[in-house]
Parts: sequence; C-alpha cells; structure tokens
Amino acid sequence: MRVGMFRSRFLTFVVFVALVAAILPPAAAASSPDIVLSQIYGGGGNLGATLTNDFIELYNRGASPVHVTGWSVQYASTAGTTWQVTRLSGWIRPGRYYLIQEAAGAGGTTPLPTPHAAGSIAMSATNGKVALVNNATALTGTGCPFAPAVVDFVGYGTANCSETAATPALTNTTAAIRNEGGAVDTDNNSADFTVGTPTPRATADYEPTVASTSPANGATGVAVDATISITFSEAVSASDTWYGITCTASGAHAATASPGPTTYSLDPAADFSVGETCTVTLSAALVTDADLDDPPNNLPSDFSWSFSVATPTTSARIHEIQGAAHISPLKDQLVGNVPGIVTAKLANGFYMQDPSPDVDDATSEAIFVFTRFAPSLVNIGDAVTVGGVVSEFRPGGDSSTNLTTTELTSPSVTVTSTGNALPAPTIIGTGGRVPPSMIIEDDTANVNPKSVETSGVFDPASDGIDFYESLEAMRVQVNDAVAVGPTNAFGEVPVVGDNSANAGIDTVRGGVVISTNDFNPERIQLDDTIIATPVVNVGDRFTTSVVGVMDYSFGNFKLNITNALTRVDGGIQREVTRAPLDQEIVVGTYNVENLDPSDGSFARHADLIVNHLRSPDLLAIEEIQDNDGAANTSVTDASVSWNMLIAAIQAAGGPVYEFRQIDPVDDQDGGEPGGNIRVGFLFRTDRGLEFIDRSGGDSTTPVTVVDSPSGPQLSASPGRIDPNNSAFANSRKPLAGEFRARGKKLFVIANHFSSKGGDQPLFGRFQPPVRSSEVPRHAQAQIVNDFVDDVLAVDPNANVIVLGDINDFEFSETVGILEGGVLTSLMDTLPKPERYSYVFEGNSQVLDQILVSGNLLNNFSVEYDPVHVNSEFADQASDHDPQVARLDLRGRPKPK
Repeated sequence: MRVGMFRSRFLTFVVFVALVAAILPPAAAASSPDIVLSQIYGGGGNLGATLTNDFIELYNRGASPVHVTGWSVQYASTAGTTWQVTRLSGWIRPGRYYLIQEAAGAGGTTPLPTPHAAGSIAMSATNGKVALVNNATALTGTGCPFAPAVVDFVGYGTANCSETAATPALTNTTAAIRNEGGAVDTDNNSADFTVGTPTPRATADYEPTVASTSPANGATGVAVDATISITFSEAVSASDTWYGITCTASGAHAATASPGPTTYSLDPAADFSVGETCTVTLSAALVTDADLDDPPNNLPSDFSWSFSVATPTTSARIHEIQGAAHISPLKDQLVGNVPGIVTAKLANGFYMQDPSPDVDDATSEAIFVFTRFAPSLVNIGDAVTVGGVVSEFRPGGDSSTNLTTTELTSPSVTVTSTGNALPAPTIIGTGGRVPPSMIIEDDTANVNPKSVETSGVFDPASDGIDFYESLEAMRVQVNDAVAVGPTNAFGEVPVVGDNSANAGIDTVRGGVVISTNDFNPERIQLDDTIIATPVVNVGDRFTTSVVGVMDYSFGNFKLNITNALTRVDGGIQREVTRAPLDQEIVVGTYNVENLDPSDGSFARHADLIVNHLRSPDLLAIEEIQDNDGAANTSVTDASVSWNMLIAAIQAAGGPVYEFRQIDPVDDQDGGEPGGNIRVGFLFRTDRGLEFIDRSGGDSTTPVTVVDSPSGPQLSASPGRIDPNNSAFANSRKPLAGEFRARGKKLFVIANHFSSKGGDQPLFGRFQPPVRSSEVPRHAQAQIVNDFVDDVLAVDPNANVIVLGDINDFEFSETVGILEGGVLTSLMDTLPKPERYSYVFEGNSQVLDQILVSGNLLNNFSVEYDPVHVNSEFADQASDHDPQVARLDLRGRPKPK
C-alpha cells in the first residue's frame, strides 16, 4: 500500500469467545505498488540457527525510489496488541532490498550483512505478525490494525491477523520469503510467501553515518586551539551551515571546514575558552552521501557530541608571563589564577595590570586578555583572576614584520572584587622612566635573521624598542606632551613629553627632525582606540597629562589614551615665503597628492601657490592624475586636471600659467590604480621665463642631450629620461625641459622617485629595518645623474636644476648618488632644524628636494625656502610641503 492510502485486504481474524469461533469475511484487496515486506526471520541466535540476529527485509517492487525516513516496522506476538517499533530512514530504489536488524540470540555464528536500520525487537521464531507503517507511531487496537498508515502486513504461523491467511509457521532455521524475489503481492500471505532458508539481502543505498569524531564524545583536556575532525561511514557532501559549534563560555564558533569527502576537519576561527564544554552538532538535512546511487541519502538524524576544554595547571603573575623579552617565556602554555585589576576595555578584550609589581623595570606588569567579544562581565576597577593560553599576537599575521603583543587567549575570568583603585601609571619622562632618545635597537648584529625576538639581548634602558616593550599593556603617563605631528586620518597623534626636553633636534616650528642615526625613539603615538584624540597641529599641547595603556599595532607602539584631552593651540601658522625681487626667477616643487577633476582641493592648492608660494615662475608638479582620476579606464590625458588648476590659480588672483607634460602609458607609472599620476611643469612667462619647446617627446622615446653650436640642448623638450628602463617600472619617469630665464638657459628635470612603500617599520621585529624601496631609487638616481653628466659634458657651466619628490632623506645614499659630485641638494644649505618637507609619524624629514649644478650654486645667488603649509597641519591640501628657490641670474656670463 502506498503511504497515506487505505487498501482493503482479506482479513482473517480469529476471536475465541466462549469457545465459539466467528470468522470475519475477507475484504477486497489491492496489492502494494512499491515497498513490501519481503522476508521475515525470528530465529536469529536460537538453537541450531546460523545467523546471530532476527531480521526483517523490505523490497521496492515499484518503478520509483521511495523515501522511508519516518516509517517503521512493527512487531507483535501472535495474539498481542502491543507493538514494538523500529524506526526507518533513507531511500529504497526500485529492485533494492532494505535490511532491518533486530535482536540477537545467544547462538549463531554468522552476523547479518550491514543493516540499513537496527532495532532490538526479539521476534518469535515460529509465530507472530509484522507491519510496515508509514509513521513511527505504535499501532493500537484489539482487532487487525489495518489503519491507512499500514503499508504492508504479514502474519506467520498462528498469528491472529494476516493478509487473507498467514504464512506457515517458521522455525529457528527458516524464514518467510516473498515469492519471485519480492515482486509478487496478492494480499495473501500464505500464497505470497514460501518458507525457506533465511537469506538476508541488503542492496539499498546506505545512509551515511558518523563513524568517529576527534575529540571524541566526552573527551576532556581538549586543547583550546583544537581542530575538530569528523569521519563518516562513506564519502559525503556537506553544504552551507552543516555544522554548529557552541560552547558554554565562548559561545558559538565559526570555523573553516576542510573538504572531505570522508573525513572533514573544522578549524574554529577563535580558540575555545579554558575549562568550558563545547558541543558540535551536524545537521542531517545538510549532509548527504556522495555516491551515484540517487536520490542521495542524508544522515539518519542530527548528530551531536560534546567535549571539555583543558583547565590550567600553572599559576603565574603577569611579569612572569611577560618576561624580560619580546616573546613570553611561557608562550603557548596554559596558565591560571593570574591576578590583576581591569584598567581598560576594548571591543574584543580588556587590559589588566598587577597591583603588586616586581622590582624589575624590564618586565611589564600588564597584559591584554583577548575575549573575542565585548567583555561585558568585567568593568574597569574589577579585581580578576584569569586563566588562559599565553599567546603572541602578531598584527598582520605570521609573515608580518610587526612585533607581537603578549596576550591571554581563550580566557576564563573570575571577578574577585569591584571598585578597586587602578594601579598608578608609570611616567614616561622626567620623574619616571626616560625613554632612549637616539637608539631604537642595536643588538641584532650577530643574529640571523636580525630580529629582536631572537637576539637574546633585551635592553630597555638603551634601546627604544625594548623600552616600550617593557611597558606593554601598562598604564603610562606623559607629562607636558607636545604634538610633533598632526592628528592623522586614523586618529593618531605623535607627541614627545616634557615639552621636548628629552627629545632630539627640534624643528624651528615644534617638531623633531631625523638624522642619519637618530629616528627619535622618544616619540609616542597617541591613539583613539578607546576614546577620541583631539585634532591637533605640530606644536600644540594639552591641558592635562596624557594617560593611557601601551599597545602595539601597524609597526608602532601606541598609547591608547584613557583620559580625554583638550588641545592648547601652539599658534603655528602656514608659512608664507617672501615675495621675489624683480630680478629673481623662482623655481619650486609641489606634490599635489593625486589631484584630479573630481577633487575639491583645487582652490586650496591655488591659494597655497598664489598666497604662500607667491606665484613662482616655475613649479615642478607631482601627482597630477588623468582626467577621470582613479577610474581605471584607458584615459591618460590630464589636460582637464591641469587646466582646472590653472583656472583656480587665476581665480585666487594669480597669474596665467601654462603647463608641459607627457601622458604616461596607461597603468605603467604607479600610484593610485587608474590615476596615471605624472610629473609636469607649471610655469608663467610674465617675469622673464620662457619654455623652449622641441618636438618629439612622447611616453616611450628617451630624451637625449644634443651638442649643438649654441651648446647643449635636448632632443625633445619636454622629454622623458630613459622611460623604458626597468628602474622606472611602476614608477614615474623623469621629465626634462629646457627653459630660458633672463637670457640664460636652464635645464630642469622634474622627478617623482619610487615611494618608500614596502620598507620595514622603524619599530618592527627586524632591526635595523630593511629599506627595500631604496633599490629602485638608487637606480633612478643614477640614471638622472648620468643624464646631468651628459649635459655637463657638453657645457660644464650649464645651469641644471633637478627637483621634485625624491622620496628619500637628504643624507640618504639615494641623494648621494643623485648628487654624484655635480649637484648639490639645497637642503644641505639649511640649518638642521629647518631640513624637512614632510612629517611622518612625528618625524620631520626630507622627501622633496631641489638640487642645482655647481655653476648655479657657486656663481649666482640662490635662496632656498621649504614652505611649511601642509605637513604640520591636520587640515592638509597635500601631505607634502612645497618649496621654492629664488635665483638671481644677473651679471654672469651666459653658458654657451
């Protein structure tokens, strides 16, 4: 009978009442179209039996697969009215046998084939009745239980109910076997079955099952970073959210599942918490076998198991965990009962500090406890004890050059008291611990790789990187802090303490400059991770001391401030260079930082050019983008960008400018993808300067120096210097142009060398940091120097100006190569406190430069002025400062 259909049958129901037999007449019947009971055996394990278990067998005599999940086979004794139930699941394809194993006896030698379902019903070997039901509800009633849910029914021996007539009685060694391999069904048990030797058949597709798990159910002492493994009975396909991992303390866990098909592993995205219990649940509906026997079978039901995570065995204080080193001596160990006071909270954990420190300044007394989620169960001032795994977290991953921060992960936290006073902050500076003011690290010379984590030397009194490591996660205080850089886009503010009394060389405007061997380790980066930092400029101060917890990220130690700061204006103003004299020609350089028509900064750049640079005669411009900016199209033309800048200058009251440039090959000059940044010349011709145009310059043709009767000249003006050289791959190509200024010829080369991207950070684990970006800059500098040599080879007194964003310091090897004995960086003509054009992380430094040939420097008056209008201010038109050089070209012989 099909599921849900009622099928009449010939019924034989023998009822003995007062020894009078009343026989119910048989009803009309229709045979079952698909699933039937095909074999019944109740003698398993009995005396003389070969098979160890009773069994019931089903057969699909139809033409379509039938899903029997939720069905059951049920058994009752000869005259019994209580039915025992064995649940079924899975599919039975046409012509397949489905085996249900039942109870085992004490004897027998041969186990059944692997069954598709198993129960524990001890069936009679001789007489009884079996029903196939399309649900799992036990049958009831005193008559034959032929409800619509009954799909098939067999009575054997003296059973009081059957289809028409029962089969003959069975024995310990015989079974009732449906004729024609199970295909016949006339609704007459006696006619449809033959008694014979039991032959259990199992050819239906098996449902997948879970064969084993790791950790096993009930496992204890499981590692917090354990990977979960599941092995199935056969290859399976798992889809979507087929698993769930839930723990009593750490909650739900996402995981990365490896591809099976038989064994899958689940790698949780976050560690478990110590001492908790975790439960893994597999969703039956989302796990199917992967064989070709369709339709696919699912797990019989959802599968769950649980395990317990290890508990700590070692007690420790924070300074023992931190140790006098960059890597904890207890790394990867499970520790417990670590005491501390909660000093600050983040969205994924909290800082705690030991209120009873040791006497060793080299060991930090605080640590970050990583909870993954907001730590709602603790508050600032709580005294806690924590158990967890000592971990070293490296921002950016294991391959990063960053230092690690020591943390307790997978924590168990107990609050022992509340409302406690916080440990007093350690003063950084006068009256506390004064940071090193010159050396970041000098102890890695004899180790390879040159890492502070493996050097074996930890020297916080002398090395800045060790100094801040010894304060990791601790509350610290900076008195009389002075901003040495503006607030950046990430809310970071670099400062020095004590009104810069313990800092290196101060700039004339309140910053600190770098030197060959001094990158100012006394700088401290304030960060807004916990509360907002104020918007400040260089030289600004605060009304109160700075207090926070020491952290590390993105290549720098960061002081996450915990007290609100109010800015005290230091009074810095954007500089205005002096107006040129009539006889002076003013040459300058300005990186306008990705300027394209979509920017709203044209008016600001124009204001700086007109009112602060005093409208120079010539500006080398870097980072002009093409007409559609960062849109990554094939457009390289930048005429709209140039003309918008020229119009903005006129609108600001400036003169009429012209420009010369060469469009680059699309996407070949680096910078913002799609922007096609380039260098070019912006010049005015109303004060004695003119551009000498020579045709032939394009994006790929190298400009050369021609020895003409009138002296050196360019083969093309403007022209690109060696644009196909691999040194300029993904970088801007230098642009050379010829000018005439007050009757004297000038050769001007605009540059934008490769950036410092990819260099190791000042406070990274590798020391000294490798500056890999210098390699292309050195080659670029040599190419430009060689070109200058070509000009001077024709006329040693030629007036050559090389300028632009050199992206390197005035004391760097790059600039030494570029100078090459024939050029001088005008930065070298300034006092040290004035040598900067850029402020990065509080270090005032040189990137932009103007270099001149010997004839200009030695025979003419040159006045040089970096004009500080951007880099020291939070509100910037560009991150670079422009600069100008005023040249008095009177009274000297013209070069030939």
